[in-house]
Amino acid sequence: MVINEEPSLIKRLRVGTLKMLKASLHTVRLYTTKYAYFVLTGVTFMIAGSFFVFNHSTEAIGDEMPIADQELQQYTACVFSKSLMDTDANQGITVGIDEECKKASANDVFVETEEDWFEQELNDMLAGHPMEIMAGSIAQQDKKVAGLIVGIARQESQWGMHAPSKGGVDCYNYWGYKSTGTRGQSMGYACFGSPQEAVEVVAKRLDHFVYDAHRDTPAKMVTPWKCGNSCASHSPESVQRWVGTVSTYFNQIVALDVQDTQIQNTLLSFNK
Repeated sequence: MVINEEPSLIKRLRVGTLKMLKASLHTVRLYTTKYAYFVLTGVTFMIAGSFFVFNHSTEAIGDEMPIADQELQQYTACVFSKSLMDTDANQGITVGIDEECKKASANDVFVETEEDWFEQELNDMLAGHPMEIMAGSIAQQDKKVAGLIVGIARQESQWGMHAPSKGGVDCYNYWGYKSTGTRGQSMGYACFGSPQEAVEVVAKRLDHFVYDAHRDTPAKMVTPWKCGNSCASHSPESVQRWVGTVSTYFNQIVALDVQDTQIQNTLLSFNK
């Protein structure tokens, strides 16, 4: 005996779905074969059009971009010595420097003087020490004088970590400099009223030793600065230690002068 049963709901759905899939595939195959040429042609034109629009948009942006912005992308800074700057503040122009630097300066690109660059180098060296606040004043000094300022302060006070104070306020005397400051003395050492005063007074004294007394190295400076008239009463080890420490930082600062000479008339293009 054969029993005719109605197909289940799930079976009917399965069969219906398969029929729909077959019909869909047939339709896709039919239209793809018939219109393949048009489809491929359309896709090709779309891709080509996209490249065309992108390229022309980029060129347009580049044409509209201010010259200063274009220069800024290529050049980080022009670094040159103060001797190459026009001293006429009324004219406000630069002379005797690289032509690219002139153009960059005229278009408001950041132009860095040697003094600015030197100050940044000192900031990096003195970072984390009280003497860091003196970087700007030290950068205004001759390189040999600046080298001695930094080197002696390292030996005498660890760049201000161990220095005299008065009334709980720093005397800004990081060189063991005796005499008197605008705030008198503290522990027999000059007490200055500001970091600027301290650098100016000490720099003036060192400038005398370097250029008038020709004591332009730490080895020649140890007698007047550390020992006084003679180092006979000081141990050779202490004298050598003083000269060694001061020389380390003095040489670093003076070496920066050599680098400046090499870049005075050169456009630095870090981002080329």
